Amino acid sequence: MRITQTHRAIILSGVEEYIDADVEVLVFGSRLDDTKRGGSVDLLLTSKTEISELSCDELKGILEEYLKLPVNIVTYDPSDEPSPLQAKALAEALPID
Repeated sequence: MRITQTHRAIILSGVEEYIDADVEVLVFGSRLDDTKRGGSVDLLLTSKTEISELSCDELKGILEEYLKLPVNIVTYDPSDEPSPLQAKALAEALPID
């Protein structure tokens, strides 16, 4: 996984501050492939409570500022049927910690 310990700490701290401490944070996409270069940080946030779009937008802005990388955030409530994008993310995502 191409995410440094510093990036992990920034992401987890941001999620706790802007979303909630009770959110599972997973990574999917190109950052899982150690042979690739560049790419955005794709995060899947799973929670049984609703994650507002405003909170995600705030988190995205803060993470992009501190990580100096583009960030994409997908949310998922495990009690719902996943959308195609959520299903793809769920199929490949790995926990960040």
